[in-house]
Amino acid sequence: MRFSFKAIDGSGFQQKGRLDAASETEALQMLFERGYTTLDLREEKLAEARIGGGSSAIRHADVIALVRELATLLGSGVGISDAFNTLLEANQHSRLNAALSGLSAAIHGGDGFASALRKAKLKLPEYVYALARAGEATGDLAGALSSAAEQLEFEARMRGETREALIYPMILITTGIGAILFIFSFVVPRFTGILRGRQVELPALSEWVLNTGVFVNAHWLGIGLAFACASIGVSLLMKNEQAKTMLTMGLSRVPLLSTWITAGETSRWTSILAVLVQSRVPILMALELSAIAVRLPENAERLKSVADDVRLGKKLSSVIEERRLLTGTPLTMLKVGEKSGALGSMLGFVSTQAAEFHKTVQRRLVALIEPISILAIGASLGVIMVGIVLAMTSLTSVKL
Repeated sequence: MRFSFKAIDGSGFQQKGRLDAASETEALQMLFERGYTTLDLREEKLAEARIGGGSSAIRHADVIALVRELATLLGSGVGISDAFNTLLEANQHSRLNAALSGLSAAIHGGDGFASALRKAKLKLPEYVYALARAGEATGDLAGALSSAAEQLEFEARMRGETREALIYPMILITTGIGAILFIFSFVVPRFTGILRGRQVELPALSEWVLNTGVFVNAHWLGIGLAFACASIGVSLLMKNEQAKTMLTMGLSRVPLLSTWITAGETSRWTSILAVLVQSRVPILMALELSAIAVRLPENAERLKSVADDVRLGKKLSSVIEERRLLTGTPLTMLKVGEKSGALGSMLGFVSTQAAEFHKTVQRRLVALIEPISILAIGASLGVIMVGIVLAMTSLTSVKL
């Protein structure tokens, strides 16, 4: 149950907000534990909780915005209780507000911020909880949350850029396949009807084109349903993390795609490592969390082995060089940062460089996919038209 309240805090200021409790008595007890004198307490109806489309699932973008807003409020000197109340009043998403209420209740119940954040079940990456713990330990929770928000935004931006880059090629390929199926379904069968019943010796290519057209025309509904089911299946499969990992592993063996995937992986683990090191998270924990964040299992194992060697006293740059996780200029920058004590900032530089290289390779891939798709579609349509033309020219040798 959700309750809205008005109360006077220990300093004599009026507070208002929302909280989740099993009953009115429990809600009053929670307010009493906060040191509030309750003025008004009302249960919110289900219809009220759903205003603004709040019944929908929490989007990842909403969670990122929440972390950013919380960091901004805490960085402005607002107390954590007031920050939660402000966010509850400003937010119209019921599920997100429920998570916020639970987070606030857990903190007022004595849990640390990191522990309460995990209980809120906002589906945040593991490194966010580590940053929250580091922020609590150093007394700079606002800075830690700001770093977490920046990293979450960076990852969301990389995913968005990849999707945007692939939209046009996917539209091109889908349109081409649709055009080919249309020709096979409605154009080719018309020529088959013209030739039916005539003693015509057709070339092998024409036979294949006409027979395929007849088959597609006769089974177009089943083929359409099969494509629809396949599309839905692929869409559902791509939501499975294990399936995405296997696909990434397969693509990483393709020459040009491997360069693109490696650059993305490098940018991902170096950016997370940079954020964690700058937030004073212990280096061993930072390496382990970076290993969790990467997609390729072999990279995860290499990062875990780096943590094992660093635990034994080896230098980070030496171990990374042995595992060939970084080479060339990025490795040099890492060594410089290690010597100068600016490891976090140098890792950030390496991450930025890897992200730019990832974008460059991505642009090259898109630039290759477009002409290859056009050539493949054009060649397919050309074969169909040649088959039809050869069939029509065979009419000149019809035996009456």
